[in-house]
Parts: sequence; C-alpha cells; structure tokens
Amino acid sequence: MHKNDEYIETLLLNFVNNNLAADEEEFLRGWLLESESNRDRARAFCEFYHQIDAYTTLESTDTDQAFEKMTGKIGEFRPVRSLSYLRVLQRAAAVMFIPLLLVQLYQWYDNRSGSEAWVTMRTNPGMVASIRLPDSSTVWLNANTVISYPQKFNKERLVKLDGEAFFDVTKNPEKKFKVQTPAQAAIEVLGTRFNVDAYHTDSTVRATLEEGSVQFNYQSNTGSKSLLLQPSQTIVYNRKNQSIVPNELNEKTLTSWKDNQIVLKNTSLTELLTIVSKRFNVKFNLKSSKLNDERFTGVFDSQQLITVLEHIKISSQIQYNMINDGSKTDGSITVELYK
Repeated sequence: MHKNDEYIETLLLNFVNNNLAADEEEFLRGWLLESESNRDRARAFCEFYHQIDAYTTLESTDTDQAFEKMTGKIGEFRPVRSLSYLRVLQRAAAVMFIPLLLVQLYQWYDNRSGSEAWVTMRTNPGMVASIRLPDSSTVWLNANTVISYPQKFNKERLVKLDGEAFFDVTKNPEKKFKVQTPAQAAIEVLGTRFNVDAYHTDSTVRATLEEGSVQFNYQSNTGSKSLLLQPSQTIVYNRKNQSIVPNELNEKTLTSWKDNQIVLKNTSLTELLTIVSKRFNVKFNLKSSKLNDERFTGVFDSQQLITVLEHIKISSQIQYNMINDGSKTDGSITVELYK
C-alpha cells in the first residue's frame, strides 16, 4: 500500500460508493487516527464531493470526471456561495443517495477512544441519503432530516429522528428498535420496514408500515395510548390536540421518495407541493387559495423539477413562474403558481 495522495483519495471515493474492501477500510481508519490534518482533509473531501453532487444524481455521475475533480488540491477548496440561475436549477433537480462520509469517518475514530458517544447525521435541503446503523439496519433520510443514534446499541436500539426517514430494521427478538420523535410519539418494532415523517416544524407525525408490524405510542388527552399498525397502513398523529387524524395519502405516495420516485394518486396540490419542496429544495407561492382544490395522479421517475411543473400545468392549467432573486441563503428557489 502507498500512502500517497492519490491512494488516500481513491480510498475515500471507494468509501463514498460503498466499494471499500476490508483491508482498505482498516488502512483508512488508521490514517484518520494519525492526525487532525488527515481528518480535516477528509472533511474537505466530503464538502467537495457533496458540492459536485449537488448538481447531478449519483447514478449519472461520470466517475472518472468526478475523480479528476476530487484529486485536485482538496485542501485549497472552498465552497462557492454564489450560483448562476442554471446551477440553481441543476441543484433543484438533484436527488442524492449518498452516505454521509464525514460523520461516518468520525464515528470510526471516536470508537477507538472508548467513550460512549452518539452519532448525529444531517441531510441538507434537496438532499437524500442512506446510512447503515450499528445493528446493520438501513435508513434512508429525506431532505432536512436529522438522526442521532449511539455508536453501539446496548440494552435497546434507540434512534432520535427529526425529519423523515424510511427504516429497514434488522430483526432482533432480544432488542426492540425504537424511533423517538420531537412530538410525544414513538415507534417500536423488532424487525420491519416502515416510514416516519416527524419534522419538529410540522403539526403532525405520520408513520407508514410497509411490512412487519409497528407499535405507535402517543400521548392523548386521556393519557398514554398505543396502536398496532398493519402492512400498508398509515397513522397520522396531531401533536397539537394529541389525537389521531385521518390519512389522505396512500402508502406508495408516502414512501416512493426513497426510490427516486414521486407517486401521486388523487393527491391534493398541497400534499404534492410538500413532496416536491423536500425533493427539489423549492419554496412555493400560491397566488390563489382555490388552487388547493386541484388533485393529481401520476408517477414521476425523472428527477426533474421542470417535469413535475409541466405536468401540473398540462393537467390543471396552473401556470408557474420560477424566481431567483439571489436572496436565498439555503440555495432554494421560489416558484409562483397561478391561473
């Protein structure tokens, strides 16, 4: 093995793409432990990689071109804040399924310290990521989501979620898996596949079961309650009045985001715009409240904002106007809808 720049960057790139061999992983761990400068370099690499992938999906990235960009002087890289209108649109069209490299690397060397610590991972607006938990469970994180979990599960498998995530939980009859949300609601399972939508800014918590079983625990006006979900069932909890409310969306609409799709079935414009806002980091301005009466059906496999907007236009005659005034610090754009 050679400890040259090209080899280290190759290992980092392999790690991001889940192609790291066991001996390469051990070497990279040791390299991270050597110095703070190595960890700073990993951080810069991560920033650079995410900056590149903010414009295209990971599947469409030319690996050779990306590698050439990444093998430059990483230490001198600084993210550029100002973006042209074209680049903003490219960012809005991007959906990224990438591991959160930097946090996982820090998890490695924190483990060596022997201290019991928690790992926190965060996705940016318009970004989707998949991660693997200590028990080998897989989690997909939707945009603007924060998840925290211990580096090693002990008596229980507990994760804290603020945002939306889809869980594929490894079965373990000895240890329940629990998802804690910002509201007074939690989900308990042994091994199953389910979706949780629980942003601290929202008034509701929504849980959708794909397979297995889920126990939804919540606080009501009369005390603690729990409900057992069946496959394809969704429960919506209103955190303000502490009650269960009807669900208007079907399972596919609620979980298709993790598969690079938008699935609509008689979906209201309000719900559609909520989905699109997360997917493309877009803010919508409706010029008339009557627009919310519109409903839509269809499946979008193409990760293009313009495709969705054109579907809205053709099917309902709703016009749109894309605005980029350069004032958005979060990189989002605004779309006006009107008739």
